[in-house]
Amino acid sequence: MRLTDHVTLVASGAAGFDLTDPLDCHVYLVQGSRNSALIDAGAGRSGPVVTRAVDHLLLTHGHADHAGGAAALAEHLPGLRVRAGAAAVKWIATGDEQGLSVDKGKAAGVYPQSYTFTPCPRVEPIADGEEIDLGGGVVLRAVATPGHADGHVCYHLRTPGYRALFSGDCVFTGGRISLQNLHDCRVPEYAASLTLLAELDVDALFPGHHEVSLARAGRHLVAARDTVARGLLPRSTT
Repeated sequence: MRLTDHVTLVASGAAGFDLTDPLDCHVYLVQGSRNSALIDAGAGRSGPVVTRAVDHLLLTHGHADHAGGAAALAEHLPGLRVRAGAAAVKWIATGDEQGLSVDKGKAAGVYPQSYTFTPCPRVEPIADGEEIDLGGGVVLRAVATPGHADGHVCYHLRTPGYRALFSGDCVFTGGRISLQNLHDCRVPEYAASLTLLAELDVDALFPGHHEVSLARAGRHLVAARDTVARGLLPRSTT
């Protein structure tokens, strides 16, 4: 599903557009003139979400619906560089289902008991503020946004014609968020991340689930910030 000149939605599950496996998050392909990047990997239950050459896999966080497919992609794309927030790297590399809260997901019925998070030893940390230049003025910048999960990272996209934010599970349209009773879901850090994101120049919002916003997307980030500024929490999608 082509969204802009540079962004294509290549996977999306039941909490989205039902393009692929029901457990998959939105997975986006970002293309520049020289290189390309995937934002997130889906759950990995149906093999790799793409088989074409891709240079970078940028994970927003380690939850299985976003990172479970990383190992399959790394196996099928030998040149792929897999990156994630430092706090989540060890869990993803070893398939630590407690660190990644897969155990809680199974208990809640989100993941079937048969689901296994396949370790992805090739994952490397990405630093806050690090930029990946895909060519032709298409640049992705990592923005550390803990709160929904430790190691959560959003990716700010700059192109010659517009700006966009790949927000993972940090913020959704309408200023909604995703709070869960997990060991690394932290309210004060979440509030600080929402305040930070509202300062970004954003035309389009590409979250990990639900609707996307192709114009005037900054209003969604401002709505979340304004709610936490009043000492409240935005409505949670979970």
